[in-house]
Amino acid sequence: MDDEDDLADVSPPPPPPQADVTLPNGQHLQAAVTRRRRDRSGVWWYDLEIELPDRVDDHRHGPALTSRKVTFCAPHPVVQRIEGEDYSSLDLPPPEERKRWRLSPPPPEDSWADAYLHRPDCAQAASEGGMVTDQEALKALAGPDITVPCPVCRPDHVLQHKR
Repeated sequence: MDDEDDLADVSPPPPPPQADVTLPNGQHLQAAVTRRRRDRSGVWWYDLEIELPDRVDDHRHGPALTSRKVTFCAPHPVVQRIEGEDYSSLDLPPPEERKRWRLSPPPPEDSWADAYLHRPDCAQAASEGGMVTDQEALKALAGPDITVPCPVCRPDHVLQHKR
């Protein structure tokens, strides 16, 4: 019963914010914004997604209506914000709050360490474990548990400048 209550409390993520896109022929459409970022000159670029109707052919039943998602990228002013839409979910957290390191259990052949610290893209990192911030990684390395920096990706080399 408790498991069902826990599942009932899980709500789907909010839909992505919408933006107004001006097409090359002057038409306007609304598209879901999946990401935004500034280029070196300060222009905002938006990654967008729209769902379009499409046809699928079935040899037994003939053509049927389906849909497909199309992703594209466009800059401001081609993409305009829509008043009332919340774009804050697209913004990265401040650098000190970003989870940039993977703290994972040690490999089975290593029985003396409690955990290994990896860069997130390290091939040696186990898929289980969690992501941690710079400060949490430094605490893990200095803490009472034996946390070993990965000898392959060497996160300690980057973290030594964060102390």
